[in-house]
Amino acid sequence: MDRYHIALFIHLLAFLVAAGATATTKLAAGRLARAKTVADALDWHSVLSGASKLFPLCTAALVITGAYMLSFSNAAAWRSGFVLAGLTGVVLLLAIGGFLAAKGKAVHQRLEQLAAQNADQPAPKVVPSAVVAALPMINTGIALGVGFDMVTKPASIPAALGVLAIGVVLGATMGARRSAPTPQLVRASS
Repeated sequence: MDRYHIALFIHLLAFLVAAGATATTKLAAGRLARAKTVADALDWHSVLSGASKLFPLCTAALVITGAYMLSFSNAAAWRSGFVLAGLTGVVLLLAIGGFLAAKGKAVHQRLEQLAAQNADQPAPKVVPSAVVAALPMINTGIALGVGFDMVTKPASIPAALGVLAIGVVLGATMGARRSAPTPQLVRASS
């Protein structure tokens, strides 16, 4: 056992914690959208907010441990495509995460106001804009693109950034499909 492999373990652990937090936030967002009362909506929003606080910590752990592991290679590794794509992904994830956190804070404040009036009243429909609804899936696409780059380690900057771009496009496509209005079932008249 050496420090490199301990850093690798922490790196993988941070990735797994981020994946768990992603699953939790996606579950909580779905439950929030279907909450019956303001109290339920506030509870699910609190779960979503709590889990999302893990993302910056995981991102920091990934960058720190990744940098440590890169310190064992030559200086040219810092200019390789997979490193640039990883750092670009981190910047994108933090920017999108900050934007979503600000939007989430506004929703939380509104739910707290409604709960102060009557927590058992019907929950308002929390319908984010198409962009806000797509951003979590875009983040997932970014994370998968970075993960692919980290495993395959392309030296080519265009190839590594291309993989990241594919992740963004796939995430945006999936996010757009999820935020599209769903057809409503209508009872047939007899």
